[in-house]
Amino acid sequence: MGFRNVAQVAAAYEKGRFSYCSFRKVPSQGTAAGNWVDLTMAAGNPVPQYYASSPLEAAVLNGDKGIFHGDEKSPYTKFIHNFGIVTPSIGFLGQFTIMDYLLYYPFVDGDSLDIQPFINDVTLPRFTDGEGVYVMAVASAPTLGGGSFTFDYIDHAGNSKTSPVISCNTTAANIATLITSQQATVAGGLPFLPLAEGSRGVRRITGVTNISAIGGLFALVLVKPLFDTAIREVSTMTEINFVNLRPILPKVEDGAYLGMICNCSATVAGGLLTGYANFIWGND
Repeated sequence: MGFRNVAQVAAAYEKGRFSYCSFRKVPSQGTAAGNWVDLTMAAGNPVPQYYASSPLEAAVLNGDKGIFHGDEKSPYTKFIHNFGIVTPSIGFLGQFTIMDYLLYYPFVDGDSLDIQPFINDVTLPRFTDGEGVYVMAVASAPTLGGGSFTFDYIDHAGNSKTSPVISCNTTAANIATLITSQQATVAGGLPFLPLAEGSRGVRRITGVTNISAIGGLFALVLVKPLFDTAIREVSTMTEINFVNLRPILPKVEDGAYLGMICNCSATVAGGLLTGYANFIWGND
């Protein structure tokens, strides 16, 4: 169940149906201005993850190790009510996208020009129809700069599709950088990979083919964006109350792994990002 009015939101607090968490990220990886960076790979709280599992095999992340939203609340439905982030570091000025990380394919070889088929022994744990599920390419070992690739996938309607040719950053991408997010590329600095015409999301990826060498290693990650926010000034908290400032409360599925990416204004190495999230669930 969800919330139809402010009175029901207030009732959730009165009945103890709320939780709170804080987070703190201190990345060690250097990034370039204007690139997107995956903060789930940064040190701090939550603990970092590195897309480290069997190469080319679909895998899921443990939701308890992301931004912590508590245990399962079924038959109630959980939502984010308040969210805030702040930084003293110039590198973290910019846009943030908070997402549910659904599935990933690790250790794609950026040097190989052979077809690299994926193993799909696990499927999407949430948003299983693939509607609105996007793909991002994250460096797990530094790339060389340049190169391009395509990927084959099953879209939201169950159709087999091949993506357009995707250009990578023209300069080397460090670990945790989204390798197609440099603003000078054809992708225009966008974090998510383009899909074939008519696709509104991805259920699973079946393989990758590098058109020209990219170098390094990368992971393809299936995510469901929940909301965007931004930090415009250092040492000034950006806060969102989703009842007052947004049209809907973002829904958090049971088991969700919550994390975020940042379009950084300078390197985030040695920077500090802190924040909090407040969750509520259900109604009568």
